[in-house]
Amino acid sequence: MSLAVFALAAAATTTAGDARSPRVTNRCPVNALRLRPADLPALRRFALKLAPHGVEKAGARSIDYRDATARAGYPTFYKGFVRSACRPSLVKRVIARTADVVVGYPHVNWSASLSYSVFLTVRLPHGFAGWAQMH
Repeated sequence: MSLAVFALAAAATTTAGDARSPRVTNRCPVNALRLRPADLPALRRFALKLAPHGVEKAGARSIDYRDATARAGYPTFYKGFVRSACRPSLVKRVIARTADVVVGYPHVNWSASLSYSVFLTVRLPHGFAGWAQMH
């Protein structure tokens, strides 16, 4: 099972505004709000909270999330995925309102593919949400 499929299987609905740990929602964000450049630092902080809830172990090795860093940008690069996950009437708006946040794990130097994650994140009326994990 690929990491993206694994993450999409985790269907909790937690956002940054909730008391619970954030999770990937696995739902097209129909009520996503416009992103602003001022949102990027908060999106990075949100993704750093979201990251430890993805892959935790790879075989006998644990993923070391210490000193993780995040970069955020929008609109999303994953336009094809958005087209497959959202209704056609929402695609253009969701693409424009989704940020890709890449979280790097500098202590994971034994696996290039596990040394980072990519989360599709949006701003909602009640906080931020990660709606897909692409890597």
